[in-house]
Amino acid sequence: MGNEYRKGFTIIEFLIAFFVLSIALIGSSVFFYTNSMNMTESSIKRLATWKAIEKMENIKATDPSALKTGTTTEQITIVKDGENIQGTRITSISGDTLLDTVTVEIKIPPDGKSIVYFSTIIAK
Repeated sequence: MGNEYRKGFTIIEFLIAFFVLSIALIGSSVFFYTNSMNMTESSIKRLATWKAIEKMENIKATDPSALKTGTTTEQITIVKDGENIQGTRITSISGDTLLDTVTVEIKIPPDGKSIVYFSTIIAK
């Protein structure tokens, strides 16, 4: 009777399996959380890029000789999933009389840490 074969897990085996699965679940949840944050940041950067492209296209459509040099700052709203994200669009226009060109730079820091930056040179 003492040599009976018993099926099932011992409490130690169960605790070890539970511990290993817990570590795996914690690791995967960190992965998914980080991935979600990266996707959100990427989406905001993409929308900010469209705002910069929109401004650059408006400037390119303007007669280069009519462009005024200087820096302008505009408050913009980036709408993502129904949420309004406030940002600043900084447009710098500088002229080069020697080359007869206009340099346009557009910067948008959508969330204070990542910056979308465009620069182009337009011949007059």
